[in-house]
Amino acid sequence: MKIIWVDWQSICRSQEVEGLGVRRIREFNIALLGKWCWRLLVDRDSLWYRVLSAQYGVEDGCICQGGRDGSLWWRDIWLLREDVWFNSHVSRSVGDGNNTLFWTDVWVGGVSLRDRFSRLLDLSTLKEVTVTAMCSLGRGLECGAWLWRRRLFAWEEELVGELRLLLENINLQVTRNDRWCWRLDSSSNYTVRSGYKFLNEQFHLASEVHLPDIWHEDVPMKVALFAWRLCRDRLSTKESFRRRIIDVDSQSYVGGCGLFEISPHLFLHCIFFGSVWNHIYRWVGVSAVMPANVADHFIQFSHISGATKSRQSILQVIWFATT
Repeated sequence: MKIIWVDWQSICRSQEVEGLGVRRIREFNIALLGKWCWRLLVDRDSLWYRVLSAQYGVEDGCICQGGRDGSLWWRDIWLLREDVWFNSHVSRSVGDGNNTLFWTDVWVGGVSLRDRFSRLLDLSTLKEVTVTAMCSLGRGLECGAWLWRRRLFAWEEELVGELRLLLENINLQVTRNDRWCWRLDSSSNYTVRSGYKFLNEQFHLASEVHLPDIWHEDVPMKVALFAWRLCRDRLSTKESFRRRIIDVDSQSYVGGCGLFEISPHLFLHCIFFGSVWNHIYRWVGVSAVMPANVADHFIQFSHISGATKSRQSILQVIWFATT
């Protein structure tokens, strides 16, 4: 009897089985955590939000990370909240402006004024003011809205002029409350379905562009799985432990070169272990510049010197064996 071992985690990470409805675990988990990031924005009157605020503190209208004292659950949510994929699809629809922070919330121009005019925020004495309060102080150069820690330089005054021009056509609607909008759903509210769909599409794009087809009929399955994990940065390097699981005190490479232990360095660029490829290149009689990542190296090595299809197959076997 032949026993077939199935790695469901690998299956879920590789591609979605549409007929069975199996989702990729990583993307689906991020989409679920995204729901908590959304609730941090819209449920600020809830008890759990007040508990987190008291536990970790609030800065610039957001709950702080908490450092090493924070729970793993909260650290994951905090990191995701700072991620580009979530922030780039959240915007603030301003009504009366009472619940929108002037500098830190994204409410005009598609980016926060803190990021666009970081210099002015550093100099302003009103850092946590709301849009309503800022507008009530006036928009002229001599009004109370523009209070600075020192006299501005000429180029800083030009930034103020640019900011005033951006705010010139902003009119508050006193009959409507401020609300958050999620751009990936027609309801403007965050849904796990919309978050997972976006992450799923990004995964397919990344796979099509960067990740080669590494399966080979003459290569043992365990070797091909190892290469599959290597191309997707799924090996247990010290950097991956630090990024995903725990803080590693010593992240430097075991070869003693003093650099971080990441997969591309470990297998390609290290003067200690990566130098094996120099001998392989001389053996097959070619020379090449080492690419930045492992997936590109697999493609380069397979097609080196305009190899024919049969020679490509041999080169791939050599690549697997060396790796």
